[in-house]
Amino acid sequence: SLGNKINKKTLSNKLKNLESLLDMRNPIETIESYDISHHAGEYAVGACVVYSEKGRQKDQSRLYNIDKKNSGNDIASMMELIDRRFNKQSLTKVPSLIIIDGGKTHLEFTLKKFKQLDIQDVKIISISKGARRKATFDLIHLDNGKSLGISPGSPEHSLIQIIRDETNRLAISRQKKKRSNSSII
Repeated sequence: SLGNKINKKTLSNKLKNLESLLDMRNPIETIESYDISHHAGEYAVGACVVYSEKGRQKDQSRLYNIDKKNSGNDIASMMELIDRRFNKQSLTKVPSLIIIDGGKTHLEFTLKKFKQLDIQDVKIISISKGARRKATFDLIHLDNGKSLGISPGSPEHSLIQIIRDETNRLAISRQKKKRSNSSII
């Protein structure tokens, strides 16, 4: 886990660098990362992993079963997840930064959803897997329409990747569990 890989001072520096990279007005207090996992369009789940300057906040992770009607559609699944997490009834505090697993289209839809929900003052980015799924080719998509290639050795880029990968692992492990539970007769 991230908390085990880096000490608080290192994480604090990475967060400051990330704030600068993303041209954020306010310091990062919390980061929420979202991912969807499904098996051939079935058993879709959404995952949310939360980080702060103390590292991963495991007690704040959330899992969501995605409605069957959205199950095979990554964008619709993500919009359901965002809607459920940020609707007025379940809204607690809005994170400083949201990382969406996906490309520019995922980011565009997420930005529109936040506008519909009338939630501002949150920075939203997405990260997409690179060519041949190589991490060095990952792209970070910004809310201004620009995309950044991963700079090897960049602590803030690796931080985004670590958080995305942790969210991805949580989503996949939950989806596999959901699928195996459904096959028990």
